[in-house]
Amino acid sequence: MTGRVDFRLNAQDQIISVGHDWDRFARENGGTQLSGNGVLGRPLLEFVSGKATRTFVQSLLQVARHRGQPIELDCRCDSPLLRRYTRMRLQSDAQGGVVFSHETLHSETRSCPVRVSVASQRGRHTPIRCSMCNKIKPAHQWLEAEHYLQNEAPDDPQLWVIYGICDTCALQLGQCTDNLNAQHEH
Repeated sequence: MTGRVDFRLNAQDQIISVGHDWDRFARENGGTQLSGNGVLGRPLLEFVSGKATRTFVQSLLQVARHRGQPIELDCRCDSPLLRRYTRMRLQSDAQGGVVFSHETLHSETRSCPVRVSVASQRGRHTPIRCSMCNKIKPAHQWLEAEHYLQNEAPDDPQLWVIYGICDTCALQLGQCTDNLNAQHEH
């Protein structure tokens, strides 16, 4: 991903437009079913996995709509071969919609490919993947996916996960909420 990938939601959280780099990014990352025509008019949350992540996204949207100024959060948008560090920016508009922009800050080549799929349900050994930083939590500690695969599952190239939010990334949202509350108090 180079440059920026943008999309716009209406007040009902439906995707109403995508930026000019959207389709190229979808194609380059094996997501042809996520082309602009495949997502327009559909609710954003259809594309968000995991209850904790849905709650996180709903909270971000609420803060963006009430804050009156952009929210910026660092996150990752990885591919099997690259770790992509991005900055996500949310800006509300006068009609109650929200514009999302994802700008690539830098990327790194992975030490081994990481292929991630969503598990249909959580088993005892199903790791959690943070939807923001893409780290994996197999038990008690958040790890880079390559570390997990090389040390915990060396014979399985496919990583089956459920999605959630790690404490560090949840703290970013907490800071946005705290800033919003402080603005309302003054």
